[in-house]
Amino acid sequence: MRMWGAVAVLAGAAVLVPLTGFAGYTVGRARSAPRPGAEVVVVLGCKLRHNRVAPMLNRRLDRALEVVRVELGRGGAPLIVVSGGQGSGESVTEAEAMADYLVAQGISPELVVREDRSRNTEENLRFTVRELRRRGIDPEAARITVVTSDFHVLRTALLARRLGLRAQVAGARTARLLLRKSFLREFAAILVSPVSRARVPAAG
Repeated sequence: MRMWGAVAVLAGAAVLVPLTGFAGYTVGRARSAPRPGAEVVVVLGCKLRHNRVAPMLNRRLDRALEVVRVELGRGGAPLIVVSGGQGSGESVTEAEAMADYLVAQGISPELVVREDRSRNTEENLRFTVRELRRRGIDPEAARITVVTSDFHVLRTALLARRLGLRAQVAGARTARLLLRKSFLREFAAILVSPVSRARVPAAG
C-alpha cells in the first residue's frame, strides 16, 4: 500500500509541477505589457453568442484596443487583423463580429483586416500570414502582436515561432468562473499537440 501511495504522489507531482509552470508562464504573459512598436495587431477569434461578440472575445478585443491605442498615441497606425471563421450555428463570421466591435469603439475601418476562413489557432496564424503577404507586408519581418486569452498564450507563441513570425503574444484575462476549466483544457491540448515539442519562447 505504501508503494502505491508513493506512486500516486509521484504521478500527481509529475502533472502538478508542469501544470503550475504552465499557469505561471501564461498568467505572467497576460499581465505584462507588450513591447511598443507593433506594426500589426492580430486578434484571435472564439465562439460568438447570438452572432455577437461574447464575453471572452470581448476581453480579447479590449486587450487589443489597449495595444492599438498605445501605438496610435505614439504616432503609429498598426494594421489590425481580426481572425476567425464562421462557426456552427452562426450566421456571421467571428471576423465580421470583431471588426464591427472595433469600429464601434472608434477604430478606423481602413485599419481593420478581416481574416474570415480560419477554424483553429494554426489556421488563424497561417491565414493571417496570407492576408499580410497579399498587402505587401513581410510577416517574418513585421513587428506583430497577437492577442488571445491568457490561458492560450503559450500554444499561440509556440505556433507563431514554428511559422517563423516575429511575434509577441499578449493575453487577455479569463473570467474567474472559467479559469480552472480553460487552463486544464489548454494544458491537455499542449501535451498532445505537435507544438509541445517546440522550444518555449522567451518571455516578452
